[in-house]
Amino acid sequence: MSFTYLPFVAPGGQEGQPSAPAGMAPPALDPLERGHAALRRAARALEHDVEPVIDLTGPARALERAFGAIYDAFDGRADRLAAVRAAMVEIDSAAIPIGNAAGLDAGLATVGGLLRDARGWLERAEARLAAAPPAPPLDPPPILASRDRPRLHAVARASLVTRLKVPEPPPAELVAKPPPPIPRPTTFEELKAAVAALKQRAPAPGAIPAAAGAQPLAPRGDEPAARPAPPPGFAREIGAAIDDVAFLRARTRECFEEVAMVGMQRAPLLGDPFRGALVLERRMLAAIDVIAAIGAPALEHLPRLVAEAPVKDPSLAFASAMVLGCFAGRDALAAAEHALLRSERDRAFIDELGAALKLVPHELLPLALRSLLREPEPLVRAMAIDVLAYRGLATEDELIAAASDEAAPVAARALYHLGCAPSQRLPELIQRALAPSAAADPELREAAWTAMALSDHPHASITLRAAMEAPEGGDAAALLLALAGDEADARHLVARAFEAPRRGLIVAAGWAGAASSVPLLIDLLERDGDKAMKLAAAYALERITGADLWEEVAVEDEEIVVAEPPDPDVGEPREVKLAQIVSDPRDLPAAPAPELVEQPTVDAARWRAFWIERCQGWDMGARYRRGLPYTPDVVLDELDAGRVTPGERRSLQRELIARTGNFVRFDPHDFVVDQEEAIAAWRPIASRASGAPGRWTRPRRRAG
Repeated sequence: MSFTYLPFVAPGGQEGQPSAPAGMAPPALDPLERGHAALRRAARALEHDVEPVIDLTGPARALERAFGAIYDAFDGRADRLAAVRAAMVEIDSAAIPIGNAAGLDAGLATVGGLLRDARGWLERAEARLAAAPPAPPLDPPPILASRDRPRLHAVARASLVTRLKVPEPPPAELVAKPPPPIPRPTTFEELKAAVAALKQRAPAPGAIPAAAGAQPLAPRGDEPAARPAPPPGFAREIGAAIDDVAFLRARTRECFEEVAMVGMQRAPLLGDPFRGALVLERRMLAAIDVIAAIGAPALEHLPRLVAEAPVKDPSLAFASAMVLGCFAGRDALAAAEHALLRSERDRAFIDELGAALKLVPHELLPLALRSLLREPEPLVRAMAIDVLAYRGLATEDELIAAASDEAAPVAARALYHLGCAPSQRLPELIQRALAPSAAADPELREAAWTAMALSDHPHASITLRAAMEAPEGGDAAALLLALAGDEADARHLVARAFEAPRRGLIVAAGWAGAASSVPLLIDLLERDGDKAMKLAAAYALERITGADLWEEVAVEDEEIVVAEPPDPDVGEPREVKLAQIVSDPRDLPAAPAPELVEQPTVDAARWRAFWIERCQGWDMGARYRRGLPYTPDVVLDELDAGRVTPGERRSLQRELIARTGNFVRFDPHDFVVDQEEAIAAWRPIASRASGAPGRWTRPRRRAG
């Protein structure tokens, strides 16, 4: 069974995108991909798990040629059958020295086994390709500029192959050439001549003998006279002109850094409309289009920008996968995968690469992600199932298998997506995740709570009420109870927030939206509490009433910001600041203004005046959101145009799922045009579920 979260618009907006390279039957892809995955593991083991007891450069170069042949077979850059056979030949040439030295190091034995696995899968691919008719090579389509979604570009080029990093053998030692032998003397005269010859050959004391083949240094000429000073405005030295390849690589680096920068800045801040990110997205897509226009020199240089980076910055992972995922060919995705598997289990690096894969239009993305699902690293498998489900490509069996995974990160990602499209197996998987043996992992526990809330699990209210009292994860449970609970749950939340106030409970009370909680939240503003709880109460009041009582507040310096100590007085005149030197004494610049941010007022008197003047007609037993009786339509309007952060928009998406019983694929990480289409698809669903304003009603969803 396959889930397709509608409406799902394939990134790139291209209709009829092929799921496999043209002319290649999909059944032949699986053994070829499995062979590629086994070869990738062998290459990684050769780089990280093998002691250099032999010269590894020969096997490494052979594996690189094998990768290139596999990519040629995938993408049709050569005859596919001949390319697969060439890959097997290269694997055999690498396996011989590795097999001969397998007894010297256990890592070499592991590499040898992986090479045998890769060759076995390639033999299956060879058999399938031999039975298929040959396909003529296709000319790549013209490169077209992207608009609001990334476009898949096809660039004629050689296959991209990542260079494997193994220890280089030490250079051969240069030994001086021995002089010709001296004949054995037979007389005293011959002995004296031999001694004189030996003295003449002997080097001076402290001198190093000349190595064989060493060339004497050229005689050094006189140093040129000092150059005269250039005229004013002219440079003393003019650098040498760079060649065309260096210029293209520099331009590629600029575009790559542009994608990395925009990828980190796409998420709007509080108060910024999400549609404002469209300008940044177009800027990012324009940078990718420039790389496509440069062509092969740019694509060949891209993997080096990540491999040679001094620090494995997560923004580089996003940029690498985002750019390479916009170019057709299995080798492009593989270049990003090699950077992923070399990241030393850095979760931030892996997550950012997955964030890019959620957006790219690559036609072989499902195949590559399913290959990563078989990787031994749990964080890589978690990223793969998350992207597959996010894109609506995961089957129910794949989600159930991932939710049953022993690794908590994998099970957690799958459980959330199963909660969006409930399965018959979901109650069993939730119970397994909340078992004492597994409940110690906070990510898995929160994913199970989320699945319970979204799927209308019969024990959701009891479980979340108990969990909200726990010191760890209690705030997340309280928020889920507010999003999916009923009127009794809302009263319980408000009572607990007033009896034992803490920031998470106050935030949840604002999401619950009970009109009776407004006076209590105003009372919290009058208590002597910390600023964080007062501000949480103000945001909760704003969410319920929509009063728009915003004010500008100066941002306080963070604790890590420490003022520089003053310079000690040593009796010398103090240095005058530049602003005082260049400015008129009568018009000196003022002190820099503090940074301001808008937030709801924490003045209890203003809130109480608003409550008395504007809210006297409210039904105290009803639920309100932004000053209106609660309905899914109001929630959708808040999702569309409200002053909310990306995290709050994800909570609004969960609330729509819980309150309507339906699912539309939406995430604030998507491109703006995709978000707008998802909001338009939510509109009729929310309207049909808005028949009881101000109530906590929710339809029954199938939880099993």
